[in-house]
Amino acid sequence: MRDLANLAVSESLGSRFSTWLLRPYLDLGRLQAGPTHARSIDAGWQAYADPDSPSFLPQRALSPGFRVQLAEQAGAPYAVSDPRDLAKDLRTDRWRKLCQDLELWPKLSSARKCRLAALLHSMCLYEPLLKLIPEDWSSDSDADPRAAQLAFCRASAKFMLDMPKRTSSYDSGTMSAFESIAIDDQCHAPVRFNATAMVFVQKAKARAPLAELDDWGKRFEIAFAAVEDGENGFTAQLFKSRFYRGMGFLPQAAGNREAMFRTMDIAERQARDLAPTTAAEEILYRENLHAVLESRTKEALWLNDLELAASRASDLTRVDPYDSKAWVELGQVHYLKGNWQRAAEAYIVAAMLGPPASSVGRYMAGVCFSKLGLEFLAAFLFKETLEIDPLGISSRQEIFDLPDIEVLDTLKQWARSNIRL
Repeated sequence: MRDLANLAVSESLGSRFSTWLLRPYLDLGRLQAGPTHARSIDAGWQAYADPDSPSFLPQRALSPGFRVQLAEQAGAPYAVSDPRDLAKDLRTDRWRKLCQDLELWPKLSSARKCRLAALLHSMCLYEPLLKLIPEDWSSDSDADPRAAQLAFCRASAKFMLDMPKRTSSYDSGTMSAFESIAIDDQCHAPVRFNATAMVFVQKAKARAPLAELDDWGKRFEIAFAAVEDGENGFTAQLFKSRFYRGMGFLPQAAGNREAMFRTMDIAERQARDLAPTTAAEEILYRENLHAVLESRTKEALWLNDLELAASRASDLTRVDPYDSKAWVELGQVHYLKGNWQRAAEAYIVAAMLGPPASSVGRYMAGVCFSKLGLEFLAAFLFKETLEIDPLGISSRQEIFDLPDIEVLDTLKQWARSNIRL
C-alpha cells in the first residue's frame, strides 16, 4: 500500500513540469533532472540515512519565499513550514521517516542532529531549526564539539527567515551569532571558516568601512589557514575557491579592479579544477562553480563589460541548466545589451523551470516581447503574471500600456476590475 501511496504522490507532483523538477522539496523523492539545489536534498537525505557516509553540507540557501512560490504550483497542502504539517496521505516513506526523527530530536546524537539540521536547511524548512536548536551555545573543551555546527545552522536559518523583514543591510541581531562563532578559536575549523566568511561577505555587501572590512579580511585569512591543510584534497580546494571568491570583495571595496580580477581568477581556477570522485562531490563542485560564475558575471557588469558578462552568464546556464535564476541572470545581461530576442528566450526558459525566478522570467519575457512588437505574446505573459500575483503593480501597468485593440481593451478592463486595495 505504501508503494501505491508513494506512486500517487509522485504522479501528482509530476503533473507540472516545475514541481517534477523540484519534487525533493515536496516529497524528498529522487529526481531524474533538476537544479543543483534540488539535487542537494537527495544527497543530504543519503548522508542522513547512512550515518557512516561522509556528511553533506551544501552552501546555497533559498529564501522562504521559494517554498511559497513552489506551494502555489504544487497545491495548498504543500504550503508547510514544518515537515510534520504535511498531510499524512501526502507523505512518502522518506518524509514519514523525517517526521518520526523530528519527534525523537532530544534523543538523537549530536552527529545525527547535525545531519538532520543540514537536510532541513537544504529544504528551506527553517522554522523547525529555530525551535529545535537552542539559541545559546558553548564551544568550551567540555562541550560537544558539534554544538558550533548546530549553532551555525540555527544562525543561518534565522538569517534566511529574517531576510524579507530586514531593515538594515547588516543587522547586528541576526549576525551576532555568526560573529560569536567566528571569533571563538575553540570552534571546529570548518565551522569557524563558514561563520567568518558569512560575516566578511555580508559586511562587504553592506559597504562597511574599508578598515573594518580589512580587519575581517585578516580574520578570514586566519580561518582559511586553519582549514587549508586539515581537509582532504577535494574539500581543501573547495575551501580555497570559496576563500578567494569572498576575498574578491576587498579589492572591489577599495576600487582596485586589477586586484579583484586576479583574486576572482584564482577562485574560478580552483573551482574549475576541482575533481569530484563521488555523486555528492559532483553536486558540491557544480554548486560552487555556479556561485563563482554568478559572482564573475556581476564582476563583469561592474566592469561594464557586457560581452564578458554574457559569456559568463551563458557558462552559468551550462553548469546548472535547470536553475531558473541562472537563466534570469543571462536574460538580464542580454536585456542590458538591448538584445530583446535573446533576453526573451532566456527569460522564457526561467519562466518554464519554476521557482525561484520563474515569476521574474515570465514578467521580463513579456517586457521583451513588447519591445519586439509581439504585443499578444506580451499580453499573455502579463496576464499570467497578474493571475499568479494579483497584487503585482508592474504587470498590471504593462497591461494598461498595451495597444488599443479590442481584445486587449477587454484585458485592460479585467485588470482594472480586480485591483485589490
